[in-house]
Amino acid sequence: MRTAVFRETPLLIGIVALIGLETTTVLDWLLLQPALPVLTGLGLLSVLVLLMARGVAHHADQLAERLGEPLGTLVLTGSVIVIELALIASTMLTGDSNPTLARDSMFSVLMIVLTGVKGVTVIVAARVQRQGRTQPMQPEDLAAVNQSGSSAYINLITTMSVLALVLPNFSQDSLEANYSLPINWLLTFVSISLYAIFLRGQVGRYRNLFLDTAQQQTSGSLSLADSTAEAPTPPDEAEGSILKNGALMAAGLLVLVLIAESMGTLIETGINDLGLPSSLGGLLVGLLVVAPEALNAFQAAGKGELQRSLNTLYGSSLSTLCLTVPAVLAIGEFTNTDVILGLDPLESVLLVLTLILVRPISGRVSELDGLMLLTVGVVWVALQVVS
Repeated sequence: MRTAVFRETPLLIGIVALIGLETTTVLDWLLLQPALPVLTGLGLLSVLVLLMARGVAHHADQLAERLGEPLGTLVLTGSVIVIELALIASTMLTGDSNPTLARDSMFSVLMIVLTGVKGVTVIVAARVQRQGRTQPMQPEDLAAVNQSGSSAYINLITTMSVLALVLPNFSQDSLEANYSLPINWLLTFVSISLYAIFLRGQVGRYRNLFLDTAQQQTSGSLSLADSTAEAPTPPDEAEGSILKNGALMAAGLLVLVLIAESMGTLIETGINDLGLPSSLGGLLVGLLVVAPEALNAFQAAGKGELQRSLNTLYGSSLSTLCLTVPAVLAIGEFTNTDVILGLDPLESVLLVLTLILVRPISGRVSELDGLMLLTVGVVWVALQVVS
């Protein structure tokens, strides 16, 4: 009981902090201070957000075990995309006009997830796989990935990345790096339709493509000895656990969204005071957005469940592309706000390189695969700082 209460302490502190930010003038006072107090406040809120993200990841992990894969990770993916859409929508509706906001946000999430988080996840899973082995690794000893499911994810991520972030630079029907209104509506329809079809297949007919090898072998075939060895969880207790974890995860995400909005203002002020590149703000906000999913992926990789980690990461990238693009295009159209989708040439090259590296060559991965992704991520971050 004490452990459960202690685990929810960050959420309680977050609620208190949120009430203080919303009902007092402490945020306005902090924004008028020099850089050091602003960065101190930002650091404290960042620590709180990370602790809350850890709690969200725990409840998502519990839901994944109760609901099974891949439905379990879809719950976290769907919840986290709400954070991103809320941040972008609130900035577009109330903040200064920034036509590249959605583009920078999507690109930041993709690079953080596909290079940094996946790189660490692959390294952790590979090390777990080789624990206790004294002989040289053989191909069959490497961390296993369901190649069919991963390829389906990456094919769709690649398609939407090129259509939404690269191809607009070469479009002839608009003066800016964007499409004309009819093509934008077509892109919106395609994004939502592909995502809906993909989700239907993922939780339905093609569910086994998103399970790891061990889960496929045991799916739907339990022996009598296994079924009688342990008493099943009562339906009421299982349903109560799902509702409890779902409610706590939703509460944590809601508080995270509202605190992250205040942090966005602090990030912008701190960057301006220190004379840092404005693109660094998108990187910091992106880190806050993906924190719950990143921690959930690390936890799964630490248990050797690489496929569940990849389902979380690829699902986050795919939902970012398929849901954020229609949302920002609609908001831009209804509010007469300019939206630029096409990436700069340097970013386009990094995106293409990332999509090549994440594509599975075989059903096995090693620490070297993760190291290459981390290298690209470090170079991208360095370019954000010095640009």
